[in-house]
Amino acid sequence: MSDRRFLPEVRDDLPPGERPMVAVVRAIPGHEEQLAAAITTLTAAVRREPGCSEFRSFREVTAGGVFYLYEIYTDIEAFHAHLATEHVTRFFGELARHSTTDATALVQLAELPIP
Repeated sequence: MSDRRFLPEVRDDLPPGERPMVAVVRAIPGHEEQLAAAITTLTAAVRREPGCSEFRSFREVTAGGVFYLYEIYTDIEAFHAHLATEHVTRFFGELARHSTTDATALVQLAELPIP
């Protein structure tokens, strides 16, 4: 496995409640299909996690080696539990083999309030 860091930093000052986030994952040229398969496997497993409200994976239409993962967990504890699963650990191994991605690909979000 590479020396890249895949486990994201989870800040202590995140707003309470749901944890929405998005990740942009870029395949190594020639590894697009292996990465797509790993993302599909991850998506199915994460959707079964009790703390997962939503997990959707997308492939960019014009750049077939770029993938977007849209995730929402019920709270920060559910996200911590997600990071500790065996399927996430396996996926980090796939990222090391088939992508140029590291932990900075994950962007944690705070929803804008609607008046």
